[in-house]
Amino acid sequence: MDWGDVPAWVALVVAVVAAVFSGIALKHSRDSAQAAKQSAVAADRSATAAERSAAADEATLAEMRRESQERRDAEAEATRPRPELRVNPIGGVRYIVRNYGTGPAVNVTTVRAGKPDQCRDLPNGETIEAGDGHEFIIVTAMGMPLPAAIYVTWDGQATPVALPVPQ
Repeated sequence: MDWGDVPAWVALVVAVVAAVFSGIALKHSRDSAQAAKQSAVAADRSATAAERSAAADEATLAEMRRESQERRDAEAEATRPRPELRVNPIGGVRYIVRNYGTGPAVNVTTVRAGKPDQCRDLPNGETIEAGDGHEFIIVTAMGMPLPAAIYVTWDGQATPVALPVPQ
């Protein structure tokens, strides 16, 4: 054997070993790149899911705030002072519109009451505080029957309310 060929054989072995390690490194690099791609896809899916979850949480929070506001508004409306008007007889032809509610009836105005000129001194722009009243007269002379009700409005109550007149 010629010693001149030994370095060539050693170089061949080193080259083969280097090629094997290079192939192993290449496979490892490809596997690592594939894992990185899968990780990126999973991260994208996770980010999308997190965005959907955040949007759902925001919608839920907005709904909770709306419901809470509605509940507060309903509670405020339930506790708001309100007038409650009724007609009571005082005696003879005298009657009173009395406020049995918890708040004032502001700008009480009679819309309709019996026949023309049958009722006198009816509320017209009056404020009737809680517990107070406004006296008026119902004329029943010459066989005129008592009206069944007088119809009034006040601030916050645009639709006329019928106040029954006791017989």
